[in-house]
Amino acid sequence: MNSTQWLGVGMCWTAVVPDDGRALTLDQVAARLAGNTPYRLHEPATLDAVGPPERDAYPLFVDGFGSATVLFEWDYLVASPAVLRRLSEGARVYSVWWNVNANNLLSFAAGGEHVLAIDALFPGRQEHHAGLTRWPELQAMTDFFAAPASENPDEDEEEDEDDLDDRADYDWRAACLAVIDRTTGARLTGEWLEQPHPYVTVRRPDATR
Repeated sequence: MNSTQWLGVGMCWTAVVPDDGRALTLDQVAARLAGNTPYRLHEPATLDAVGPPERDAYPLFVDGFGSATVLFEWDYLVASPAVLRRLSEGARVYSVWWNVNANNLLSFAAGGEHVLAIDALFPGRQEHHAGLTRWPELQAMTDFFAAPASENPDEDEEEDEDDLDDRADYDWRAACLAVIDRTTGARLTGEWLEQPHPYVTVRRPDATR
């Protein structure tokens, strides 16, 4: 499969921005991913040179954008609240995951706290998400969310149906990648996916505890 096809099939893209502006080392990132369990560091490789995720050798590609660290994976390890909390110690973490069935999560963690987890296909209204003010770039994307509630319950029900119809044509995947780019400067491109990057392998059962 061509690397860029993962954008439509399924993937997880994450940006970790340290509070002190100093980029995390590969070892630091790997230790946080693994949760103080064994991990392995690997030399740079392309996506098509690395095998699919396995229980005992789950790969995550790691690289940098300035002081931010970016991670790419085929599945959803980083979408786990435990992993998000570890990655966000002394940092802010912005992550999006989806699969071929459009199951997905747009997540934000900071200071060891899992702040947001939003279904990007059906995100609801802004007021449904406590902690949204801590991600101002996402809060400013009013078209990402459903329309504000109407004072008339009947009108509100009709608006909900309209929102579902409109969502069918909304490119929520692109919107998720765009807001992470806008927030962190970390952009996922076809060129990035074709280039070799260092990667880490962890034991998935251990990492998600």
